[in-house]
Amino acid sequence: MIRTGSNAITCDVAVIGGGPAGMMAAGTAARNGADTLLLEKNSRLGRKLMVTGKGRCNITNADPDPQSFLDRFGKKGRHLHSALHSFGVEDIMNFFTERGLPLTVERGNRVFPETGGAAGVLRTLREFLRETGVRVKQGCEIRDMIRDNNHIRAISAGGDAVEAGCYILCTGGLSYPATGSTGAGLDFARGLGHTVVPPRPSLVPVVLRDEWAGELEGLSLRNVTVGLFRNGRKEAEEFGEALFTSNGMSGPVILDLSRKIGELPPGRLELAVDLKPALDHGAMEARVRRDFSGHPTRQYKNSLGRLLPASLIPVIVRLSGVDPRKGVSHITRDEMNRIVRLLKDLRAKVAGLEGFDKAIITAGGVCLDDIDTRTMRSRLIDNLFFAGEIIDIDGPTGGFNLQICWSTGYCAGRAVAMHAASRSSGTHQRENKE
Repeated sequence: MIRTGSNAITCDVAVIGGGPAGMMAAGTAARNGADTLLLEKNSRLGRKLMVTGKGRCNITNADPDPQSFLDRFGKKGRHLHSALHSFGVEDIMNFFTERGLPLTVERGNRVFPETGGAAGVLRTLREFLRETGVRVKQGCEIRDMIRDNNHIRAISAGGDAVEAGCYILCTGGLSYPATGSTGAGLDFARGLGHTVVPPRPSLVPVVLRDEWAGELEGLSLRNVTVGLFRNGRKEAEEFGEALFTSNGMSGPVILDLSRKIGELPPGRLELAVDLKPALDHGAMEARVRRDFSGHPTRQYKNSLGRLLPASLIPVIVRLSGVDPRKGVSHITRDEMNRIVRLLKDLRAKVAGLEGFDKAIITAGGVCLDDIDTRTMRSRLIDNLFFAGEIIDIDGPTGGFNLQICWSTGYCAGRAVAMHAASRSSGTHQRENKE
């Protein structure tokens, strides 16, 4: 039970969750005049942020076309127009560079800190909180809420009662549970009447049924195309880098395809790897024949070294069904077709996806229909706002998801400050009348 009254901690705004969205929301609210309290259940802020991009922290994506940026979120991208217009890619880049953190744009328009990685990003955000006067309370978990109809009156935070004019829920999803992510915020949102789209792991490695995939553990493929097929029909395709793991595949291409896998209904799923997408079937065959003709007496198993990584050769040789000891000058037309088909369409059966412990983000969350995405305010609770991964919207790899944290956090922070100012103005007017 929450004991409210004179012993409660009071503030204009209580931000629940000290990740990127929460820190941006808290700092923005305070900068706009709101007395702001940031509540984090971990002993320090930004634990998940520190492992983002393997510690490098892909801050955003500098896609020069705003519509192209939104399109990466599919149909839900339309809900982001207002947030990105209010605080977009250029804004977050300026935010960091103006505070002394230089940035660099790498392949695929991915934006990283020039030096310092995630530690530099977190240091900049913590300084933002200090300069704006945000009060930070760490090591306190939210356990209860008092609700009066469509209004939150108080919450229990680490044994203390907190009474705020507004609350911003920025508790994230279920990915990276080792950093403290439990999905508790989703439970609170559901308990307050919001629809929660069932969370599932996204941007996650794919598990394959084929034993040969495990033989390739550690093999990285660059500039490949990977298609996703369901019941023989192509559902998606990505170009870039892929990596074989002990039980399947990972890497940017695979992680992006995992989003689609999570959305598809049950069916027979396969990945199809095109090892040389720049060459069509005819050009691929010509390339193989050219390599073979240079050493016509060499055995087949020893003739693919100029074309493939060493660890991949035994797998291709075995899957082709061609005698490994056969001289390449004796390979038949049918055998050549099988070899080329493998190089252009290496198929692997999908068993499923890894779990939340290996997922970069959470798909699902608080339904967008329950949120006014112009302000990130709940349509059900008049003083509750949302920001970040807790919302049912997710994008591909490359900095898109962190940008949503920055943009929604900024919008929520600005909106609660305006809400606090209007409440204060209303109180003063009533006092003057009295």
